[in-house]
Amino acid sequence: MKKKKLLLTGTTGFIGYKFLSFALSNNFLVIDILRAKNKKNNKIIKLKKKYKSKYKNIFFDNNNDLSKKLKNIKVDYFINFATLYNNNHLHNQIPNFINSNILFPTLIYDKISYTTKKVINFGSMMQHSRNELLTSKNLYAATKNAFEMIGNYYADINSQTKFYNIKFYESFGDNDPRKKIIPTIINNYKKNITTKIISKQLSLNIIHTDDIINSIMILLNNNIKAGSYYIKNTYNINISNLITNLNKELNKKIKVKFGNKSITSNNYNILKILPKWKPTKNLENLILKTFKNETN
Repeated sequence: MKKKKLLLTGTTGFIGYKFLSFALSNNFLVIDILRAKNKKNNKIIKLKKKYKSKYKNIFFDNNNDLSKKLKNIKVDYFINFATLYNNNHLHNQIPNFINSNILFPTLIYDKISYTTKKVINFGSMMQHSRNELLTSKNLYAATKNAFEMIGNYYADINSQTKFYNIKFYESFGDNDPRKKIIPTIINNYKKNITTKIISKQLSLNIIHTDDIINSIMILLNNNIKAGSYYIKNTYNINISNLITNLNKELNKKIKVKFGNKSITSNNYNILKILPKWKPTKNLENLILKTFKNETN
C-alpha cells in the first residue's frame, strides 16, 4: 500500500509537533516547512535523525525563497498548524500577523492547490466572537478568518481539493508548555505562586491534543464534506470547581485569586461537529494526573 505524503506547517508549535511525532511513528511520509533561523528547530532535527528515510525538511529564509523551494512539490495532504497568536497586538506586530496567518499559508496553498487531495487548516472559535460566521474577537482571529476565505477560494477553483477548517476553544496535552490556563496553574503550583483568574464563573470547553489528532485522522481516512467544523468536549470545565476538586487530591493547595469579571456564556452551535468524531479523554482525570506527575 502506497504511503501517504503529508505537507505540514507549524511543527515547532505544541500541537503541530505532537501530530508530527504521531505521523512519523505511524508510517506517513512527511515534509515540513520551517523558517531557517528558528531556535525551536532543534527538536525537529532530533526527529529527523530518527526518521530520516521518511521525513524531509524545507528550510526557508524569506517568501521568495519559500516559493522557489515549493516548485514542483506534490503531496497528498497539506495540514496547516502554523499560527501567530496574541490576544492583543501592538501596531508594529501587524505585518507579522498578516505574514504568519495569511501570506505564509497562501503561498503554500497556491503552489499545491492542483495536486493535493485535502487541505486541513486549524483555527479557533475566536473567529466567531458573536456566535456568527467570520466575526473576529481580535486581530489573530481576523487574520485566520481571512485565510479561511482564501482557502475557500482555492477550493472553489479546484473541486478536486477539499478544504477543511477545524476549530476548538481550548486545548490541553501532556507536558504542555504553553501559557494557557491549565499549564499556567500547574507551573505556578510548582513554583508556589498564586494564579490570578478573571472570575469564578469562568468555564472552558477543553479538548485533549490526542482528540485533535483523531480529528485529523478522521478527515484523512473518510470522505467528509468540505467545510468548517467544531470539535468540542461534551461538557465545560468550571475552573473554580476544578481547583476545588484538585485541592482534595493534592498534598498542598493550589493558590488562586479570582477576579469579579462578568462572564458571557457562548453557544457555538453555529458550526457543525465534525462527523464521526467524539472526545475520548476525561480531562479532569488527566489534569489531576498531570499535576501529580509534574509536581512530585
